[in-house]
Amino acid sequence: MPLALRFVAHSEVGLVRKNNQDSAYVSPTMLVVADGMGGAAAGDLASAIAVRELRAVDSERTGADMLDALEEAINAAGAAISELTEADPRLDGMGSTVCGAMFDGSRLGLANIGDSRAYRYRDGEFVRLTRDHSWVQTLVDEGRITEAEALEHPHRSLILRVINGQPNHLPDLELVDAVAGDRLMICSDGLCGFVTDEVIAARMDGDREAVLASLVDLALHEGGQDNITIIVADIVEGEPEGTARVLGAAASLDLDNPLETTGEQPPVAPAAGPRPGPEDVELIRYAPLARRRASSRVKLLLLVLLPLLAIGAGGWAWYSYVQRQYYLGADKETLAIFQGVPQQVFSVPLSHVVVPDTTRVADLPLYYQEQVRGTLPAESLDGAKQTLDFLREKAAACIKQREDRQNPTPSPTPATTSPSPSVTSTTGTPAATGTPNGSPSPTPTPTAPTTPEAPTEC
Repeated sequence: MPLALRFVAHSEVGLVRKNNQDSAYVSPTMLVVADGMGGAAAGDLASAIAVRELRAVDSERTGADMLDALEEAINAAGAAISELTEADPRLDGMGSTVCGAMFDGSRLGLANIGDSRAYRYRDGEFVRLTRDHSWVQTLVDEGRITEAEALEHPHRSLILRVINGQPNHLPDLELVDAVAGDRLMICSDGLCGFVTDEVIAARMDGDREAVLASLVDLALHEGGQDNITIIVADIVEGEPEGTARVLGAAASLDLDNPLETTGEQPPVAPAAGPRPGPEDVELIRYAPLARRRASSRVKLLLLVLLPLLAIGAGGWAWYSYVQRQYYLGADKETLAIFQGVPQQVFSVPLSHVVVPDTTRVADLPLYYQEQVRGTLPAESLDGAKQTLDFLREKAAACIKQREDRQNPTPSPTPATTSPSPSVTSTTGTPAATGTPNGSPSPTPTPTAPTTPEAPTEC
């Protein structure tokens, strides 16, 4: 009997955010979650575009053809986002994660970019099928922090790959076998960004609808600080259950006119009123001069003082904000921690070095060189120091790899023994040399030096 998907899905704003920047799409052959980012720069629009392009390729496909279709859709979403940001600079910075799967009746074609996640629950074992493209995930992979510590890390929101129009931001694509009884769960980080996998796994048993409601309650119980989007699907023998649906931002935005959807509201026209008549004009014209002058002076004073006060208040607020910002970047050729922001105003820098370091940027792996030159934001000075310690270790490892490559250590070669002069026996025949019984000494074979393995990062 063929296998089929039976699914339920939910998307909501949560308890803190003002709008839902998540989007989702479910059908008997596709399950997708997209988490928009960019805040005022239209993260909701980015996730809706991603879902639109993925819906366009949803059809009955098999095997590697599913992966090709998913990659094509994600590339199309990136191109559409790039076109919109070029047309409207206010949208620069928007992007979206995508985590989803196509189903052909026996296998899942998985696609993932960003930090939304897909899980499989099989025979009581809860397994994550995707890997986050985030800074903290690299720290977890290297054993530097635990999964629980990643939830509280100051750089937990630093995503390394996302759909934002950049050609080097590519998704992970994989075919995964499916069997009857598998339960799939796909979610945005409104759930998995606040609780560990172990806590989620404890709620995976039971009816689909009940499990979905329990997971939503779990996210809300943790504060509901982000949008919450969750899909729960069972792979069963029989017919599929559930109709194709679009959820979240993709269900509400008008993608036929995306710039109007996110554009500024038109200015409000001044209220209409009756024009002054001739008698009113005469009254104004012949009003007492001293009173008119006094009124003009007050207006002039207000026109001068109010902008100055506003500028002063704004300047103080901006200065206070800048003094609370830290980032790690390049100070000429070496690493450094900066206080402030990496922009300039009238060619005046808005940051300065607070922690210099002797580690050279060129000694880092190429991946981290790019990250440093683009600057790595930190939520605090302590967070920046943690990142600096991490990069020092990476640079030291690269330096050691280069030294090992330049100065390979050869295996020790036994010294060659000079032959002893022959001893003539009493019979006139030269005596054998090299061993006590007169047998010749074996000639040692030199060992070739070992070539070090090529470095994997530097």
